[in-house]
Amino acid sequence: MPIILENVAHLYQPGSSYEVKALQEINLVIKEGEFVGLIGHTGSGKSTLVQHLNGLLKPTKGKVIVDDCQISAKKVNLKEIRKKVGLVFQYPEHQLFEETVFEDIAFGPKNLGLPPEQIEKRVKKALEMVHLDYEKYQAASPFLLSGGEKRRVAIAGVLAMEPKYLILDEPTAGLDPRGRDEILEQIKELHQQGMTVVLVSHSMDDVARLTQRLVVMHRNTIVFDEETRKVFSHYESLQEMGLDIPTVTKLMFRLKGKGWLVRQDVLTVEEAKKEILQVLKEARNHA
Repeated sequence: MPIILENVAHLYQPGSSYEVKALQEINLVIKEGEFVGLIGHTGSGKSTLVQHLNGLLKPTKGKVIVDDCQISAKKVNLKEIRKKVGLVFQYPEHQLFEETVFEDIAFGPKNLGLPPEQIEKRVKKALEMVHLDYEKYQAASPFLLSGGEKRRVAIAGVLAMEPKYLILDEPTAGLDPRGRDEILEQIKELHQQGMTVVLVSHSMDDVARLTQRLVVMHRNTIVFDEETRKVFSHYESLQEMGLDIPTVTKLMFRLKGKGWLVRQDVLTVEEAKKEILQVLKEARNHA
């Protein structure tokens, strides 16, 4: 079943002189199995929106429905909602606090009241999902790990809750290129294994390479919600919002401007290579 947002609005400090309109008229459906990207300029409302998906924030107006359960309903079990919708914050390693990797990842399952053998099983599985060896890391201090390893342990802590939906808010922020690529590859694998993923990112290259659908926010509302390739065809509109397009797509626009008969909806280096070689081949054939 999907996550559904109907006419959602959110005000911070409503009724006060400091009232801030953070979301307005948000209508969004996230279906099981999708890989959705969420982009927008800083302050556009992305982080506020994703915190509604597992009940950390409740709408001032409208409805958020997770698997037929409205999060604002009386007697709603938010613990059940948060088991289904795992949220990984930006810089999640700042939330590491236990003495060992095992204890940190086990924190959530323990709070579910699971027996020790089930907790151990979940910790092992979660570490496996983020490509960290259980025997090597389970007794290690999370504070002595590299930045990329800390990030993976933090993600494993969410995965140990076995969510249906995984929401990641800038999961590669602050990582070096190698750590960034490792995290993104693991997120891609999680989706391929059947998990629904929502990725918040400032990197147009990352969302172009990974996502199937792209939601664009501007001034606290959704302005585009389309297949990723189609969203990046709105180049001028995105620029007006302070957003860019993938580097390789920008290259294709420039080649087109110089008279090359290339497609402009190219998103990856592999697609660009194929398109350019095809154009060169056709040019030789007509020479």
